[in-house]
Amino acid sequence: MLTLEDLRRILAECAGEDPQELSDEDISDRPFEELGYDSLVLLETSAQLKHRHGIDIPEDVVRELKTARAILEYANAPAGSSAGSAD
Repeated sequence: MLTLEDLRRILAECAGEDPQELSDEDISDRPFEELGYDSLVLLETSAQLKHRHGIDIPEDVVRELKTARAILEYANAPAGSSAGSAD
């Protein structure tokens, strides 16, 4: 199961930030654009999720997932069910 902390760390690394300097702010529902994460960061995050956790989020889907909560819902959806909404 992918956690918010796992996702925050991967997002930070993909954006060239130091994961050790992450704030404790809840980013679950803040749009990636507002957090400064562009489409390239999200595509790299998707690649890292597949590499590290075996979670495959297709490029066209990851572009539609606008918040950390949306990625977590998609990534943690039971196999065979329809994945979370694209907030």
